[in-house]
Amino acid sequence: MTKAVHRVESLLRGMILGHQMGQWSERRWWGQRLPGEEAAQTAIGPEALQGQLEVLIKNPPAITTPGWPPTCFVDTVPHILGLGMEYARQNSMLSPEQFRDFMLGAREWLLPQGVQRSCLELMAEGMNPRISGLYAASVVSGCWVAWPAGIYWTVHADDAYEEGVKLCRTLNGGDIVELTGALAAAISQAILPRASWDCVKAAMLRKLEKRNESAFRLLRDAIQTAENCSGTQELLAYLRAPEFFASTCTVDCDWMQSFYSAAACLGYAFVHQMDWAAFLCLLLEAADSRFAAMIGASLYAAVNGCDWGAGWDEALDAVHHQELEAYLSACGPMLASRAARERRVAGEICTLTAGCRSAEEAAETELYDRILAGLLAGTAANVMGSPVEDRSYGWIAAHYGVVTEILDAKRIDTEDDAAMLIMWIETILNCQGRIYPEDLADTFLQKMNPKKFYYDSQHGLDVLKKGLKPHACGHWNVVTGSALMGCDGVGMYHVGDPFTAGRDGLELAYQYQRGFDVHAAAMLCAATAQALRRDATVENVIAAALDAAPREPLCLFDHLEKRDARAYFQEVLDAVEGYRDVLEVRQILYDRFLSYNGQDPWEVIALTLAIFKVANGDVWQCMVGGTNIGRDSDTIACQTALLSACMGGMASVPDYVLTLYEEKSLRQYKALAAELTALICKKAAGAQAAAAALQ
Repeated sequence: MTKAVHRVESLLRGMILGHQMGQWSERRWWGQRLPGEEAAQTAIGPEALQGQLEVLIKNPPAITTPGWPPTCFVDTVPHILGLGMEYARQNSMLSPEQFRDFMLGAREWLLPQGVQRSCLELMAEGMNPRISGLYAASVVSGCWVAWPAGIYWTVHADDAYEEGVKLCRTLNGGDIVELTGALAAAISQAILPRASWDCVKAAMLRKLEKRNESAFRLLRDAIQTAENCSGTQELLAYLRAPEFFASTCTVDCDWMQSFYSAAACLGYAFVHQMDWAAFLCLLLEAADSRFAAMIGASLYAAVNGCDWGAGWDEALDAVHHQELEAYLSACGPMLASRAARERRVAGEICTLTAGCRSAEEAAETELYDRILAGLLAGTAANVMGSPVEDRSYGWIAAHYGVVTEILDAKRIDTEDDAAMLIMWIETILNCQGRIYPEDLADTFLQKMNPKKFYYDSQHGLDVLKKGLKPHACGHWNVVTGSALMGCDGVGMYHVGDPFTAGRDGLELAYQYQRGFDVHAAAMLCAATAQALRRDATVENVIAAALDAAPREPLCLFDHLEKRDARAYFQEVLDAVEGYRDVLEVRQILYDRFLSYNGQDPWEVIALTLAIFKVANGDVWQCMVGGTNIGRDSDTIACQTALLSACMGGMASVPDYVLTLYEEKSLRQYKALAAELTALICKKAAGAQAAAAALQ
């Protein structure tokens, strides 16, 4: 077992200890009497608790509300370990749909309560899991997903944060969503060898400051106040004061005070190096929810170890032992597999970059050459196809014969596809890493001129300005194919990793699109990530796109029956098999694969894949074929030419294309390509270090 898995075991044993004792403590806070006692306890100390601990760990009393029958609050540990096993089975990050399926499949034993049950009912009735918790209550119990999310993303605190947020917001709304992300980030760091409270605390606060400033201030202030307290009574007076409850809880039963209390107790405990009995008593005194004890005890155990005595160990071995052992057995291979993937991708990047360390060095690499080629060819193709957009190929033939030149070179700096791609890449550069809907939304708000974009993008910006959460804005938009216009930058950033490129493209597309358009973005991001690999071919680029397509049939606007995307696009590809003339296949595609509207992403992807296949990686043929097929010609030409140029590099881009660019525009694209390449090199180095940390 690796050192990381040993620390996972400590983390989870601490979590189970906190859970079992927290179950009992909740009764105490609610005025319940324990068997044989005349009155509910109002205070506990290490000595009073020590004699009861082993019994209570094994068998905490069931929670009941005074005057009510048992509320059936179920044991949360199987939820956490069960979701951990789901990560191991999928051997990857989880999508909201996969989390929904896990929750729905486990309804009989999960028995979710309150707001989580409500959101699960909404998902069972068909609501998209990305918005099911949008206006739900903020209840601290939603933080349970942080443990398996944080463990999966060991080392990568920012990814752990976003994973926790992504899963929690299917079941909750409000501050607990971002706080769950903060807890997942802290867990991902606490598991590392030589982890300290300072680095765990920094991970907990770092992204929270950017995503939820009010929750960040509350958490930071609670920790700082606790670290400066001279004794436990001073700390308890602070945490149990009415003012603290009022500042942290929205309603009486959200228990949000417990999250802040747990972090405060951790800060105090690490400063004073508390022993386990005293620390556990502090946790139980400070909050009325088991989650405070779970959070505090798990992180304290991960960093400080589980030296709490043989009696507690024996008691814990009698609780959830089989589930814990099964998860720990799966955890090692899961983390090893993730590390192996990261090393493989980093290795591929190094072969394309020779380990460059700056934008200046990046400009001499093969990856830079390929990225720049994709940017220049894609933009030029976008301009070539734009004047005949929305026309049929018959109309184009009647008016132009065959378009084989740029009809309006002035569009080189104004086309929306190219402008959107630049915004996506600038977002990546500004964030210096993976981006999420909130990051893309910031760029939209700062830089987007809505008059230069299609009306759906204008509407997406409008609802964003009105305050709708970025990850949800696309759910209230018309589907037009706009999300696939700029998404290739994410594919470039994830060179060599089509799976992650597809997942990120889909999540980001929801910032202003929905329906099949988000899947179209995923497909093109995956295709771009594959096109930049040394072994890229037309066949495996198309395969990467199809692999990112949805596995379940989808509803679509102009058909009564759902459509299997993979089968449908394979039918498109089969229809043009053997053809080598991009103009010859136009009628075949028109006869069988047009949608009700030329911007419909089903049609755009169908024609894009077909032209790319027939052109067989020839950039100029992609430009000619995409332009002369009409319909959404600018995007089709752009996407096909970009993929081909990413495969072939600058040598594959016709000299004629380069003459279109003024020096200022050319410098901009070269700078973007160099900065992006340097960032990818930095990511590869970080991935190699992260993989080494898991050994």
